[in-house]
Amino acid sequence: MEVSREEQEELLRWLFGENIEILQEEDITLSSYFEDDNIYYTKEIYELFQTKALKREGKIMQLGSEIFCEPNVYHTRLEHSKGAYRNCIQFLALQYKKPEWRKYIEENKLKGYLVEKIKFMCVHDIGHAMFSHTIESIIGDENCTHEDIGQRIINEDKEVKESLAKIKANEQDSNLEGDGSLESFCEGNIDFDRMDYLARDRVYIGDKTIDDVNFNLSNMCELTYIPEEGVYRYAYKPEAIAFVEKFLETRNEMYKSYYRSVRKEPLKEVTYKLTKQILEGKFKTASKIHEYLNSIVGKPLEEIDLDDFLQTNDILFLNALISDDEQLENNKLLKGVIPDSKTLLQIAISLLDPQKSKTAEYDEEEKQFIANIRKLIRKNDCQKVLYLAANIKEHDYEEIQRRIEHIVGIKLPIDGIYQYKKRFKKYDKNEPIYIKDEEGNIYTLDKYPNLSIDLSEEYQYGIYAILPELEEQGLTEEQIQEIKDIIGTYKEFNNIDKNRMSMFKTEHGGTNYLDKLNQFFGDER
Repeated sequence: MEVSREEQEELLRWLFGENIEILQEEDITLSSYFEDDNIYYTKEIYELFQTKALKREGKIMQLGSEIFCEPNVYHTRLEHSKGAYRNCIQFLALQYKKPEWRKYIEENKLKGYLVEKIKFMCVHDIGHAMFSHTIESIIGDENCTHEDIGQRIINEDKEVKESLAKIKANEQDSNLEGDGSLESFCEGNIDFDRMDYLARDRVYIGDKTIDDVNFNLSNMCELTYIPEEGVYRYAYKPEAIAFVEKFLETRNEMYKSYYRSVRKEPLKEVTYKLTKQILEGKFKTASKIHEYLNSIVGKPLEEIDLDDFLQTNDILFLNALISDDEQLENNKLLKGVIPDSKTLLQIAISLLDPQKSKTAEYDEEEKQFIANIRKLIRKNDCQKVLYLAANIKEHDYEEIQRRIEHIVGIKLPIDGIYQYKKRFKKYDKNEPIYIKDEEGNIYTLDKYPNLSIDLSEEYQYGIYAILPELEEQGLTEEQIQEIKDIIGTYKEFNNIDKNRMSMFKTEHGGTNYLDKLNQFFGDER
């Protein structure tokens, strides 16, 4: 089952008017479950996605430094933002089929409120820094998150403001503040953002998508009056509980296995340290990003120049890392994260439009990026072993720490050996999910009597060693090998390449990625 094109268009015409122009764009990740793998926009919403600030998201990879160990996660924040928008449209199209829902929206003049939430999903990630969350912590002060910068862009960027202003409901005196009923689907335990990134990211890492779960969640809830609170909220029907539980379990597992896993922590640490090296001027060819980062680090939100911020993207960041031949040769942290030739080419095609060479010139940064990719593909070095990471039991950490301290001869912590401890929460009671039972009684999820999953918080413990840093500490090869042996007695994480969304399958006899680069971007002329 799916929401048809006709149903989506009917919703859009009801919200925006009969004379709107509707455009479409293919999203290949939808093809796993839906016959129609298109996203549908009004002309005004489509044009919002063409603004400089949102097109910049197309040059920022969704999972940041994860590309260093998962070769196929080359999808972008722009793709994700469009997917979150589509989830919102799918949800509303399903609700629109209910006459009582339409009557409630129209009588309370809530079309404008719905449109505001549609717009929010389009721009919810507009403030992401280079490499997504990976280096967000060093830009601005501790409160300078992508949400903070994003709100400034929405409020201050002329092009974005004008585009958003053109997206209006065909309703006089709309109640833009709304009734609060849709807030949890914009930011909540189950929302349009999470629906997209869980489904999309799983496709790219090679696991089964949850598009079927998303559809059933959107289809199995209805606007319901909550007597205890005196408000209208969306509540799930009793038959939806299995999908609610599966969604929360899947999200929890993705956080433990990918987003905040012990395997991801050393990559975040290395990316942070490489960024600090750029800040310190150690990369001779990174003057542009060096100057930019030094102009904003430590500054409060209001002092960050938005025009400068909007010039930054993953191409700029990667160019800073891979343009310096001396660093490529001698920097062991950098050598450990440079992707292989296939991954480099996939990144280039994802962040650049190969068709652009036929219609317009690439800018200098883009030309440099293509040249750097060509250089690295020719070099064709294999990725070096950079770190060893393992999950451990809480009670094992002290024993591991004692054994490592015996080897290195000093008390931990030291650079190169890191403890990992993370808290994982399946459900936030402050953002309640409402469930009906068969008799029509309404519960928040944590009090639902037929719940089959445990909503208790979990903790995960781990340890990881960044090997080049151990060398810098003066440890001998024998000492490093002993540390590797200790950590290696637990489950070691290895690079995974399931190739689900790989652009290029390795052909018999190998693949010439330099030829493929020339095929997509032209030769060196």
